[in-house]
Amino acid sequence: MRERVEQTLSAHRNEIVSLLSRYVAQGKAILQPHQILDELENIIGDEASRQKLTDGPFGDALRTAQECIVLPPFVALAVRPRPGVWEYVRVDAYQLSVQQLTASEYLVFKEELAGEPNSSYVLELDFEPFNASFPRPNRSESIGNGVQFLNRHLSSSMFRSKDCLEPLLDFLRTHKHDGHVMMLNDRIQSINRLQSSLSKADDYLSKLPSDTAYSEFQYDLQGMGFERGWGNNAERTLEMMHLLSDILQAPDPSILETFLGRIPMVFNVVILSIHGYFGQANVLGLPDTGGQDAASEIAAELHGAPDLIIGNYSDGNLVASLLSYKMGVTQCNIAHALEKTKYPDSDLYWKKFDEKYHFSCQFTADLLAMNNADFIITSTYQEIAGTKNTVGQYESHSSFTLPGLYRVVHGIDVFDPKFNIVSPGADMTIYFSYSEKEKRLTSLHAKLEKLLFDPEQNEEHMRETRRYLEMFYILKFRDLVKSVPVAIDDEA
Repeated sequence: MRERVEQTLSAHRNEIVSLLSRYVAQGKAILQPHQILDELENIIGDEASRQKLTDGPFGDALRTAQECIVLPPFVALAVRPRPGVWEYVRVDAYQLSVQQLTASEYLVFKEELAGEPNSSYVLELDFEPFNASFPRPNRSESIGNGVQFLNRHLSSSMFRSKDCLEPLLDFLRTHKHDGHVMMLNDRIQSINRLQSSLSKADDYLSKLPSDTAYSEFQYDLQGMGFERGWGNNAERTLEMMHLLSDILQAPDPSILETFLGRIPMVFNVVILSIHGYFGQANVLGLPDTGGQDAASEIAAELHGAPDLIIGNYSDGNLVASLLSYKMGVTQCNIAHALEKTKYPDSDLYWKKFDEKYHFSCQFTADLLAMNNADFIITSTYQEIAGTKNTVGQYESHSSFTLPGLYRVVHGIDVFDPKFNIVSPGADMTIYFSYSEKEKRLTSLHAKLEKLLFDPEQNEEHMRETRRYLEMFYILKFRDLVKSVPVAIDDEA
């Protein structure tokens, strides 16, 4: 970046002096993308030179800049050439010298806008070393496809070296539920023995009717080294074993994904949708603010630790982080919407709004939760990494500063394979157009008729006499604030 800008300075000195002077004339400020480009249109010079500057490297930097920090005589740009990739450069408008900045140096420069005294004793957060050895894609188009990437990476490793199959074998041998082995028992100790046992099981199951229940052949399979997690009948079990055989012979990412997706792993799920956590006051230190009671109650209800904890919203994700750490289980985050991008410069000027909005608590909780999560589900690519011209909600946490509190030089990496896009949708076999009458559950009509209009009123029958009314089915949380008012009465 620095070299490209310096070359442009040499070739278009007069035009750039005019442009930088217009920026500096605005005094201390944060210029947004449209303001940066507006000034580019008004620089002094002939049309041909202006067009060359616009089409050159410096013009590209200005078009992809997300903000411009002006502290006369310096102008610093946060350049985002593509989603998830950032570069920082500072230009002296008087001497026309160029300096490439690190994220930390840029944030220190930015903090001066908030009037924060420059101090070398500010907490800096860098989460990158914790994931440095973990594989990740480098193309912006791959963001949000974490499972696909990991399956490709894993299958590629298996293809290059058979030793990479050993972790899969270890997992299949140790995977348990309620203390019971689910996939392979002690009769299978090696890859060669596994392949041999799969061949024997294939011959055995191929001779059985496809709908033969697992209970009828479970002891025969146990003798070969296989436990109850392969399927509920002969057909399903045989399909699973064929998938594993294919993986052992020639690993393929799609087959690996299908096989892993069929292994029974998640039996008990805790879903957290905590609201109002950040709106509380003077609660820190009181019972259960650390999740002490919730953890024991969840364990009692499920007769053990859950297999997965799903957090919803900032509040729920923070609580999910506390519980998953305490209980040692997998954590999934679903943010729905992160607050940071809703309020421009809410990080830089957090002190002005903290009493009302608690930005410092909110952003800290979001940052900790997203880094603690094992995987993160989003609805769209934009939620993670935005678009070509806009910053994503998660991407806005890659580096930012809360002056006087801490600065984040590497908060979250949107290329991390923990990010997975699951677009919202509905099962069209259940939710279909009213005009598709052939899909209606007509067999239930008699029961519904009796439920609503039976003359005898009791706990099962409503005894509704107004047959002229249309019947609506409403599925909603029972909440007096948010629920459909007509669907709730005093006795609901």
